[in-house]
Amino acid sequence: MLIGIDDIDWTALQHAYGDASDVPEMLRGLLSAHADERERALDALYGTVHHQGDVHDSTVACLPFLFEIATTPGPEGRGEVVELLRSIHGDGRDPEECDFWSDDEEEYARWCGLLARAEAEVTSRAGSLLPLLADPDAGVRRAVPRALVQLLPDPEAVRDALAARLPAEPDASVLRAVAAALGELGVREPRLAAAVADALEALVGRPGGGLPLAALTALARCAPDHLPAPDVTARLAAEEVRAAVAAAPPAPEPPPSGSTDTMIGYLRGLRGRHTAGARAPWATELLGELHIALGDRVEARFALVTDQLGSTAREQRRAAVDMAGALLTGWRGPHAEPVRLLGELASRADPVLAREAAGTLRNLAVIGAPAAEALAERVARGPGLPPQARWHETSYGEALGALAAQGDRRAVPGLAEVLRYGHVPGELPEWLGRMEPGTAALLAPALTARLTSMIRAGRSSFAEALLGAAAVAAPEAAAEAALGYLGLDGQARVRARGPALRVLARLGDGAAPALPVLLRLAGEAGDPETAAALWAAGGPGVTGRVLEPLAAGLGAERWQDRHEALRAVALVGPAAAPLLPALRGLAARPEELGAWPTGALARALWRVGGTPEETLSATFRAWDQLRDNRPDMAEIWAGMGSAAAPAVPLLRAELASPRRHDNDGAARGRMRYRIAEDERLLGYARTVLAACAG
Repeated sequence: MLIGIDDIDWTALQHAYGDASDVPEMLRGLLSAHADERERALDALYGTVHHQGDVHDSTVACLPFLFEIATTPGPEGRGEVVELLRSIHGDGRDPEECDFWSDDEEEYARWCGLLARAEAEVTSRAGSLLPLLADPDAGVRRAVPRALVQLLPDPEAVRDALAARLPAEPDASVLRAVAAALGELGVREPRLAAAVADALEALVGRPGGGLPLAALTALARCAPDHLPAPDVTARLAAEEVRAAVAAAPPAPEPPPSGSTDTMIGYLRGLRGRHTAGARAPWATELLGELHIALGDRVEARFALVTDQLGSTAREQRRAAVDMAGALLTGWRGPHAEPVRLLGELASRADPVLAREAAGTLRNLAVIGAPAAEALAERVARGPGLPPQARWHETSYGEALGALAAQGDRRAVPGLAEVLRYGHVPGELPEWLGRMEPGTAALLAPALTARLTSMIRAGRSSFAEALLGAAAVAAPEAAAEAALGYLGLDGQARVRARGPALRVLARLGDGAAPALPVLLRLAGEAGDPETAAALWAAGGPGVTGRVLEPLAAGLGAERWQDRHEALRAVALVGPAAAPLLPALRGLAARPEELGAWPTGALARALWRVGGTPEETLSATFRAWDQLRDNRPDMAEIWAGMGSAAAPAVPLLRAELASPRRHDNDGAARGRMRYRIAEDERLLGYARTVLAACAG
C-alpha cells in the first residue's frame, strides 16, 4: 500500500508547523496493527495537515493515500479516516467566513485555491466509498453513509444505495447511521424528501435497535409531514428508549487516563466518563436529536419530556431535566406535568440530579407553581450543613432559589439566613417583586444588615442585587444605602455608582433625602443616570437641571448613550415634553438609532406624551427590530386601550405561536429563554384583545 508516497518531495510541502517531511510516517501509522499507534497518527494528521480545520498543500497531497487506506479492506480504524476525509472536504465552507491568518491578497487567493482543490479532489474520489456500505468492518459502515451524502455529487445514487442497504444491514448501530444519513439527504435535497420518507417510514415499523427512534428523528428533519400523529410519535420514541435501556448493559468505566496522550484520546476519555454506567447512551443522544428535530411540534415534545422525566433510568431523567429546561423556557405548551415531575426530582433525587432539576425550575419561575409544594418540602428539610457562601450551588440552594423565584412566602426564612453572609443572586429583586409587599418586607432586616456591613467594609459586591431587593422590601433603607455607596472611595464607589443611581431613580419620592448629593453629582457629570435619579429626588423643582443632560444624551453619537438617555426620559415622563421634538427626530431617522434603542424610544414617546399615531408607529418598528422589545411594546398597547387596535393582528399571531417571543429558532444547546418576560407579554396581549373586542 501507499505506493508512490516516497516519490513526493514532502519537504517542499507545508503543514501547520513547517515542512511536511513527517507526513509519510503519519500516513503509515494509520496502517499500524496497534490501536494506540493508529490513534497517534490520526491525531497528528488532524494537528498538522488539517490543523483547526485548515488545508495546506500537504493536505491535498495526502488525499489519494487517505482514500487508499479507507477503501482497502483489512486495516482497522478506517472509519475514522473516512471522517477525516469529510472534514477536509469542508462541506461547502465559505472562505469568507473562515479566519484566514494573513491580510496578503495573494496568500489568501492561494489558500482559497487549496480549499477548492481539496474539495474537488475528495468529491472526484467519493464514488470509491460506495462499496464500503458492505465492508466487513461495522465502524466503516457506520461512517460511510453520512460521508456519501456529503461527498458524492449524485444524490439519487446515494439515495438508492442507502435504501438498498436497509434490508441487508445486520448491525443496528449501522442502520441508525443509514437512517440519519437518509434524513440529512432529504434536508439537502428537498426534491428527494418524499422518496427518502418512504424508506424511513418502513423503519418506523421495525422495533428494536432504536430503528424507529432513528427513523422518527430523520423524518422530523426532512419530511415532518410524514411523521405519525404527535401522540404516536411520542409513544414510539419512548418505547424504543425504554427497550434500549432495559436491554443494554451499563457502559464501562473508561481507563483512568486516555490510552494515548492525544486530543482524540482525551475526548474519547471525556465521553467515556460522561457515559460511564449509563445504559444505551446512544438512545439518550438520539432522543435529544429528536427533540431538536421536532422543533415547534410541541405536543409530541411535551409528551416525550414528560415520559423521560418519569423514566426509571437515572441517565434518562438527567437528560430529560436538561431538555425540559430548553423546552419549557423556549416553547409554550402543556407544562404542568413536566414541572411537577421536576419538583419531585428536586425534592427526592440524589443531590446532583436534585440540584439540576431545581436549577431548571429556578429558570421557569412564573410557571413553576406545580412544583411549589415539592420545593417547599425540600427547603423545609434545611441544607443539611450550615449554609456556605456558595450556598446557591447546592441542591438546597437551588431549591430555595426556585421557590423564591415564584414569590413563595416559604422561601423567606431561608433567604434571610443566606443573606447574612452568602452569595446574593442577581435575580433577588425580581423574586421579591413577585412576593406580596408584606412578605417581601420580612426580608428588610436581613437586607439592611447586609447593606450596612458591606458599606462599612467599603465593598461594592452585590450592590445591584442588594439595592434592588431593598427597593422592594425596605425603600427607606435602600435610599440610605444608596447614599452610603455613593460616599465610598476609589473603585468601590465607581462600581457602586450605577446601581445606586438606578435604585434612587426607582424610589421616586423616596429618593428625596439624596437630593443634595445628587445635585452635586449632576454638577460634576450630567449623565442620564444621574439626571433620572435627580428627577426622582427633586421632581419639578429640578426640571432644568434634568432636561439639559437628557437632551445631550439624545444627540450622542454612541447608541448606548442614546439608549440610556431614552430610558431616563421615559422615567421623567410628561415633564420632559420639551424633548418631544428631539424624540420625533430620532423616530424619523430609525436607521441611525439601532435595534436596542427603538424600544426605549417607543416607551419615551408614550410616557412623555406623543400622539397615539406616532407612538404606534414607533412600537411597530421596535417590535420588528428586536424580539426583546416585544413585552414592553405589548405593555404600551395595553395602556392605549382600544387605540391599540392596529396591533391586534401582531398579538393574535404571537398568541398563536408555539414559541416564546425571544425564541427565533437560531439558538441550540443549553439556551434558556426569558420566560417571565414572555408570560408578561402574553398577559398584555390578552388585555389588548379584550379591549379591542368591541
